[in-house]
Amino acid sequence: MKEYFIGIGGIGMSALALHEYFKGNEICGSNLEENERVRYLKNLGLKVHVGHSYENVPKDVELVIRTRAVSSENPEILRAKDLGVEILERNDLMIEETSKLKPSIGITGTDGKTTTTAMIFHVLKKLGRKPYGFLGGLHKDFEHGNYSKGKKGVVFELDESTPVFSRYNVTHLVITNSRGDHLENFKSDIRYYVKSFIDLVKNVDGITVTFIDDEISGELGDITFGVGRGDFNFIERKANRNSQVFIFKDPKGKYHKVHLTVPGFHNCLDALATIALLSTIGYSTDAVIESLKDFTNVSRRFTISYKDEERDFYIIDDYAHTPEEIMNLLLTVREVFPDKKIIAIFQPHRYSRTLRENGRFPSSLKIADEIFVTKIYGAYEKGIKVSAEDIVKVLIKGGKNAKFVESLADFVRNYTPEDNSVMVFIGAGDIINYSAQFVNRLREAIV
Repeated sequence: MKEYFIGIGGIGMSALALHEYFKGNEICGSNLEENERVRYLKNLGLKVHVGHSYENVPKDVELVIRTRAVSSENPEILRAKDLGVEILERNDLMIEETSKLKPSIGITGTDGKTTTTAMIFHVLKKLGRKPYGFLGGLHKDFEHGNYSKGKKGVVFELDESTPVFSRYNVTHLVITNSRGDHLENFKSDIRYYVKSFIDLVKNVDGITVTFIDDEISGELGDITFGVGRGDFNFIERKANRNSQVFIFKDPKGKYHKVHLTVPGFHNCLDALATIALLSTIGYSTDAVIESLKDFTNVSRRFTISYKDEERDFYIIDDYAHTPEEIMNLLLTVREVFPDKKIIAIFQPHRYSRTLRENGRFPSSLKIADEIFVTKIYGAYEKGIKVSAEDIVKVLIKGGKNAKFVESLADFVRNYTPEDNSVMVFIGAGDIINYSAQFVNRLREAIV
């Protein structure tokens, strides 16, 4: 079958495109920009157009896949309609494909689902299993970064951003948390959002694992993990710069010690979710814990992209884009680099999120010593009456050293880094490109 993906460079779309490609389908598509995933697909021989055009969609295409973010007036959508070709949203095809790959493990939630997905996949791989894998990020354990072809079963990141997610049918499910991050897609009604999680859990054939401390989804689990309570009960942790150890109590009352080489309390919770699920469905708790010892972070999750040990200067890239994720990130930076000045460069992601969370972003960002906030990355959204400058105004009012940056290009071209400091580039948009430009500038200066 000949399939055309509109927005094929997206992390979820590219993983699905890879799956369809390795099934033997002829895959082509388009993307607004030539990013890393577009280049990867092109290197495999897939035809990918940069930019959307009516003429891009071939006459003999049999199926078109789109994301919800793509407008119905997109010229490629109009072309597909003119051709009379079936148009599916990405989640519709994912629901269909993952239902064929049982036993399936779906991991969903507002924060932590990508890391938890990668952890579960990593452990199963270490234990000799070979499931298919779909990831909303890039990780070295996945054969193609965000996708792995398997032999039996599937581990996949289950996108909870639209109500359609309640239609997934999985063998086992992990819900890391649920904070209404995409509430605008749920009629801005928290009751509709909650019902979607309830409906999803009804579709689970086996075990559902939830974070007991989560107000929305905590009580939906067959098995729970939590801090101070839950079937898998987090007790305490000890962290240093390069690793951390935490202790938990299992449902039988036995205490276990877990060693991780990834920093941050939030990663302990992701690991505990992994242990809770895999131990419950029949894997040895000790074997799961041992397998987690060498787990490394997903790309753009506390990724140290540059370091100058002589100047004691570091650059970190992170995908964090919700207030909770930013808070966890900056607390981790503070824990790993306790004596350094923390400089945060934040690109808000989506107008709707910035409007909804505007009051909470300053509370997370204020953990840093100096904060730069740039314009909102729209991600297909049309401009809503909200400005990133509002975040800066609240920070300044609270006594923080904060500035609005009109142009990230100018910032990375002109900013002079300080000794004994950590610069953290934060956001889910194209801020990674500017961070890379900044790193290149620093490396060229050394040469």
